[in-house]
Amino acid sequence: MKTLSRSTPESVGIPSRTILETLNRLTQLDSLNSLMILRHGHVCAEGWWAPYSPDIGHMLFSLSKSFTSMAIGFLQAERGLNLHTPLYTFFPEESSFLSDPRMREVTLRHLLTMSSGHDHCMMAEMENEPDGDYVKAFLSSRLTYEPGTHFVYNSGASYMLSAVVRKVSGENPREYLLPRLFEPLGIVPGIWESCPRGTNFGGWGFNLKTEDLAKFAQLLLDDGKWDGRQLIPLSYLHAATTKQIDNSMNGSPDWKLGYGYQFWMNQHGYRGDGACGQYAIVIPEYDMAIAVTSGLSNMQSILTIFWETLLPGIRKEMDTLPEDPAGWKLLKDRLSSLSIPLASGDTARRGEPATWMCPENDAGIRSVSVSFGANDCTLEFDTANGMEKIHAGFGFNCDNLTRFRDSLPRRCAASAAWKTETLLEIHVCNYETPFRDVYHVDFSSRKVTRTSNTNFLHPDLGLS
Repeated sequence: MKTLSRSTPESVGIPSRTILETLNRLTQLDSLNSLMILRHGHVCAEGWWAPYSPDIGHMLFSLSKSFTSMAIGFLQAERGLNLHTPLYTFFPEESSFLSDPRMREVTLRHLLTMSSGHDHCMMAEMENEPDGDYVKAFLSSRLTYEPGTHFVYNSGASYMLSAVVRKVSGENPREYLLPRLFEPLGIVPGIWESCPRGTNFGGWGFNLKTEDLAKFAQLLLDDGKWDGRQLIPLSYLHAATTKQIDNSMNGSPDWKLGYGYQFWMNQHGYRGDGACGQYAIVIPEYDMAIAVTSGLSNMQSILTIFWETLLPGIRKEMDTLPEDPAGWKLLKDRLSSLSIPLASGDTARRGEPATWMCPENDAGIRSVSVSFGANDCTLEFDTANGMEKIHAGFGFNCDNLTRFRDSLPRRCAASAAWKTETLLEIHVCNYETPFRDVYHVDFSSRKVTRTSNTNFLHPDLGLS
């Protein structure tokens, strides 16, 4: 089963109108990018908020961690990897950098459970290491707690797991997982970004399509078995997806129920998750799996909607329900019409070309130009790294490929509208990521500014 099967919601025991009610609440959030709901192994609802689409991969952020965890599980089964092995022993060439004796006690299990003894995430220190040696930065750091005693979310720990995978197997997690996980599921994995020395980040940087996430969630729900074949070692999977350490010091309801091996425990089931609301949710009590990509500032909000609206509408004892053609049509119509809003305002063509010089800024942008076509406009940025263009339609999206200071070129869609006689607004949806930007081109003040739905991990162009 390389392609997930589809069915009506009623055929798997979920009322179409329950999903529709859930969807109506979800669309009030800012904003979802995609959603797939599975029950009994069948996709019963799926939708993408255009310009997001089924064939485009999406940035996963920390959901990458759950895949790194799987690589560790395979190594445990195939190579006898002992989770209680001290981390530093995998990197004898770096052992001279150990400055805290407690670092010798940090094990793979401590990394998996976010209990390495640090009191903060090590990402910044590792990224700022002058020679790009993330391993050295981690091993040479000072610890606040005894390893294994305190949960502190730490993407640096996940990177170290990735470094161990590469050290032991000779392959990065992405390549190591290809024959073991991705190929059996029919997944062509997207890029997994790497550190300056070529190791997959492990804790972030992976990209997958929404259906690939759904397959992964379904595989987890089925105890690691796919097409009758046990892919994920069962004992490791059970340990990874059950509470291994207390995290009740956290504030949000679904972030304080325990943590496994790079998985979070839910009020219902468990999940892998990433910043801005990237989710692979597994709900065994309902035999359900859910995949989500989004750009949420409040990640709890989407889970709360599932718990309050979706699950209460399902009778666990009912595997099927009478079909509801009218409800199913309403749901399908709603799912097929999802979209990220275009720029709103006057879309009549006006304005003359203009170029403005920029003051010195961190983004290295020297000037910004705007020009107009019959029903579109173009922003052009002269940067230290070359020219960048954003082509925007008046009342419709135009596709672009931009990079600015990102590590990779990214696809984006842009639309434009006049907010006043002299204020042009351009909306940009970076649809391989959760990021959306709004450019304000003010012809009266001769100024270009940018706002973003989130600046988390998103380069600031420094135009304002």
